[in-house]
Amino acid sequence: MELNHHLLWLWAKECLNYNNKKLLQTVEFFGSIEEVYKCNDFRICKILSEKEVRLLSKKDLRSAWETYGLCEEQQIGILTLEDSTYPSMLREIDNPPCPLFFKGHLRSCLNAPLLTVVGSRTYNGYGEEKAKELVTALSCCGFTIVTGLADGIDSFACEAALQSDSSVIAVLPFGILSSKGHLTRHFKEIIAKGALVSEIFPQNGSHRFAYHERNRILSGISHGTLVVQAPEKSGALMTANYACEQNRDLFAVMANADSFSAGSNRLIKEGCYPVTDYTDILQIYLPRFSDRLTELHAPAEKIFSLQEELQAEKLKDFKRTQIKELTQAEQAVFALLSTEECTADYLIENAGLPVHEVLQCLTTLEFRGLAVSCPGSKFKVIL
Repeated sequence: MELNHHLLWLWAKECLNYNNKKLLQTVEFFGSIEEVYKCNDFRICKILSEKEVRLLSKKDLRSAWETYGLCEEQQIGILTLEDSTYPSMLREIDNPPCPLFFKGHLRSCLNAPLLTVVGSRTYNGYGEEKAKELVTALSCCGFTIVTGLADGIDSFACEAALQSDSSVIAVLPFGILSSKGHLTRHFKEIIAKGALVSEIFPQNGSHRFAYHERNRILSGISHGTLVVQAPEKSGALMTANYACEQNRDLFAVMANADSFSAGSNRLIKEGCYPVTDYTDILQIYLPRFSDRLTELHAPAEKIFSLQEELQAEKLKDFKRTQIKELTQAEQAVFALLSTEECTADYLIENAGLPVHEVLQCLTTLEFRGLAVSCPGSKFKVIL
């Protein structure tokens, strides 16, 4: 019986304790994943431990079948290096993830030039503003934005791209079906307009080195990486280092000489492209992707301002259609919410209701999908 090669990759990776590099080395040693499965004596491959030899020798596909069935049931795609639709940029990197899981419209996302946008969880108002402004403009130009969905700059970049109706690829450090609290608030929108991507099996959570390993995919899948704001010793700089190793374009936003941007300013000193406006990035890619990118002939600030106006109109219309179904107390709380995060204290102070009633209203609004909770006891509306 001819076995599905996706199934064999799942089986082998589980047997090797999800060690991607060792899996690729093993497949290279035997010549193909099919030859790995056909092998009768795994001891000839000296990189394998006794435990790995024992697990591979059992050739037990039951767990792999379960994962394969779960992917089919949840409409999660599986890509291996044998698939022609595997992201071409990822093929080029050291230790390309295999298999790669995705949910959404990955193929259409890959048709556009890809730009990874990263930054720190520790940011100031300038970093937030530049992330939203630049991503809004670049999204309108035709870029697919790649994000790691971390709090702070990453999250602002993701939201700006979604609000611009751009494609977004979110690279996760945990399985696609793993619940990660506030991060999941973007999943529905991302799947509708882009794709979730992970090398971690869908049902599995994160692990000790998952964020580091995820960063090589963040930079590797894209043509370039933009560091908006990053202090020294941040995850964003780790992604930037991977981008350099992978021979990708590296950009950093010019900023004041403060701790928020010490790392990104250092990158500029070391020779990466300095960025003050979206055209600094667009001009690099326009000659290569003239059929897929559009020149906007407008400052990023103006584009961002227009985008904010459109978003305000969308919020107004959304509230108008939803508010009729709410109680008077819920209406008072809902009226205070916007697409920007606001604290529970702000809502309690301005709703004119007792504390317990405001909290109860927030719970009801969340249950109905009209509000989402964010880190730090904050709440917002996602359109």
